[in-house]
Amino acid sequence: MSRSSTASLSSQALDMSADVDAPAFRQAMSLFATGVTVITTRVGAERAGMTASAVCSLSIEPIQLLVCIGHRLPTHSALSESRRFAVNVLSEEQAMLARRFATPGIDKFAGVAASDHLGVPVLHGALAAFVCDVSERLPGGDHSIFIGRVRAAARRDGARPLLYFASGFGTLATTEDALMKAWIERGATL
Repeated sequence: MSRSSTASLSSQALDMSADVDAPAFRQAMSLFATGVTVITTRVGAERAGMTASAVCSLSIEPIQLLVCIGHRLPTHSALSESRRFAVNVLSEEQAMLARRFATPGIDKFAGVAASDHLGVPVLHGALAAFVCDVSERLPGGDHSIFIGRVRAAARRDGARPLLYFASGFGTLATTEDALMKAWIERGATL
């Protein structure tokens, strides 16, 4: 795309409708690129987990983050009972793991490498992980907003995040990646 066509796209006014229904809201929100996480918890011997993008940092003093979880999801009731959870930030190599934890009705942990930390599963290979105690649960429409006090955190350097955009998974492309793709698309070979 040329600079002039990019400039004309960015100067177009959005058609702001006063009537917003659920499908229009979902479509517009799908254009907000987010990282991809798996929220995990444990109640007794039972592990629960789900893929989530509604996660963000909240506070440095005290160190807190928040996750938003739909009322009808099994992870919601497990988290309400356990009062502790892990946020596993997925790397670009973990799209299949994101799909697995988004699939209802399966043993999401079957064959998945994880270690317990402070009583909750932390996924191996994650880009970062946070173990949190629930300090507060707030209403948020058909979701609950769980505020977590971060008890432990770790990160893995040298990897890139898995992203969610326009209802699909993607990755960050470096300038070198983009140049290589363009070069190959023009018929060049290695």
